[in-house]
Amino acid sequence: MTVYSVFEPADDADLEARAGKVAFVKEGIAWFALIVPILWLIYQRMWLELIAFLAIFLSLPVVFGSGPAGQEIAGWVSIGLTVLFAFEANDLRSWALRRRGFKFAGTAFGRDLVEAETRFFSRWLPEQETASQSVPAVLLVPAKASAIVPTRPAAGDEVIGSFPRN
Repeated sequence: MTVYSVFEPADDADLEARAGKVAFVKEGIAWFALIVPILWLIYQRMWLELIAFLAIFLSLPVVFGSGPAGQEIAGWVSIGLTVLFAFEANDLRSWALRRRGFKFAGTAFGRDLVEAETRFFSRWLPEQETASQSVPAVLLVPAKASAIVPTRPAAGDEVIGSFPRN
């Protein structure tokens, strides 16, 4: 199973437009970013990250020197930075989406992206429709604070941590 972080645009009022712009970001290593990181950054439209990536990699020969030993060290460092980038690429994409005004909408999982999208939208769309038709929260507040009575769990309903006791 693959886990995805889901981001939705915060500015669109229309449910259909928001659903069309929802972004699914896979958790874990980005294999395409490991093989061709510059093309991955361009495809994801992560321009600031592309500039930072190019600045770091173009500065390696300056930092380690242009001699044979410096070139070898710069080569090993570039391999290490590329692997590190591949592991962090999807987190950078999440950050870039937040920077563009997207907000975290939840998580989804599935064998592939299509299954994850199906599971997410089957849960998300009804929530959005009921939220747009619901009564304002001001009307749901009880008139008196004394109307709120704390309840205790019934015998056998105790919960220890996240797991109920059977």
